[in-house]
Amino acid sequence: MAASEFKTDLIRQVLGASHIFCSTVTELMERTLDEVSPSRLALSQFRLLLLIDRPARRFMVSDVAEIMGVTPAAASRSTDRLVQRGLIKRDVSPEDRRAVELSLTEEGEEFLERVRDVSDRHLAEALGDYDDDRLEQLSALLDELAVRLLNLDEARSEKCLRCGIHFREGCIMRLVLGRSCIFSERLYGSSGSGADSGARAS
Repeated sequence: MAASEFKTDLIRQVLGASHIFCSTVTELMERTLDEVSPSRLALSQFRLLLLIDRPARRFMVSDVAEIMGVTPAAASRSTDRLVQRGLIKRDVSPEDRRAVELSLTEEGEEFLERVRDVSDRHLAEALGDYDDDRLEQLSALLDELAVRLLNLDEARSEKCLRCGIHFREGCIMRLVLGRSCIFSERLYGSSGSGADSGARAS
């Protein structure tokens, strides 16, 4: 096998391993949600809760649709279901009485806390024997891979990995490339996400 063919095969193996990893992470999150709530919450609705839980940020349905990459109608339906379950509430914006802002209810905050506790327990069982250096290397490698694949789409001038809805603090575009994505400031503020902002910027 020629060197170029061998490298192509290795790259395909990386892509295959990434698909398998993403699939197992999704299955783990679905099992976690089943364990926490008898009436299962859809993964997309859970991610909406994570978005609304951003500290010191208030979101409207239009913001949810834009950031999560769905239609306003789909965002509105997901919001309605979470309101009906008592996990989020709608409040009139103090800045604009015509606008409605979304926030977690006390029950919604408790639900997220239970999910985080169960998720942390599962992840500690799976990865607890890895040392800190290995975990940091894995995180950095996955971040870099995500950004490289996103950058293949040259037609998209505005790019975002929607880190805030994946248990991920900080803007990966900023951490890896030293430049923010289109939603970074709205999710994390002008300085990123605190201590790790820019830590891996090139």
